[in-house]
Amino acid sequence: MKHPYDLILFAGQSNMAGRGDAALAPVCPEGAGYEYRAVTAPGQLFSLQEPFGRWENRPGGLDDEAKKTGSLVSAFAAEYYARTGRPVVGVSASEGGTSTGQWLERLAHDALDRFTQARSWLTKTQGVPAHCYLLWCQGETDGDLGVTPSQYEENFLTLWTRFRAAGAEKCGVIQIGHFNYPVYPQGRDGLTGAQLEERYARIRQAQEELCARQPDLVLVGSFAGCLDEMKDQFHYRQSAYNSVGRQAAAVLAGLG
Repeated sequence: MKHPYDLILFAGQSNMAGRGDAALAPVCPEGAGYEYRAVTAPGQLFSLQEPFGRWENRPGGLDDEAKKTGSLVSAFAAEYYARTGRPVVGVSASEGGTSTGQWLERLAHDALDRFTQARSWLTKTQGVPAHCYLLWCQGETDGDLGVTPSQYEENFLTLWTRFRAAGAEKCGVIQIGHFNYPVYPQGRDGLTGAQLEERYARIRQAQEELCARQPDLVLVGSFAGCLDEMKDQFHYRQSAYNSVGRQAAAVLAGLG
């Protein structure tokens, strides 16, 4: 692998895990991106391809079963490499349907273990990473649960403190999008689509305010403009993952 390189932990819930179509994701150019599989094969690197992190499941920790079908990661890595000349070493740390409360209770421990394991192994075998970042996309479940903006901010800042202490320099936040209220106006779980969308909007606002206040949190992308590219109540077609991945890479690449 080419040195220098950047280590990035891709963490969050289903729209980070990816519910797109791997066949429609861009092919990551050779040498542009690698996956470190902390769970299934921690002693080597793999060329990055979709579906990223498909089998990186840990019982009792981050376990997305076989639901990863195509994510934003390959588009991100290709764009990031094109802008920086540094390969991305990605580590999968995502599970659908997870709240910040669940992350605080048990999931952050697994994600931090994956991150520190990757950083240690890479430093020994590839040299010290040029940068270590967290890329975060999560919040829909907090919206479903009616978590207030202030509670979301408190929960996330607690999580970020733990990642920063483990060596993450900055967090690139990908803002959540919508509950697909035009197609599912009936909503779910006793709430209408409009009511759920209002809750999602509060989480989006909380994420914007967090990034405006905290210099080490950077809003790098958003699914808010992808309503027309939704394929179900919560998830997006691969085209949306591709565009948001490129958007996030362009902003994060500009940080260093």
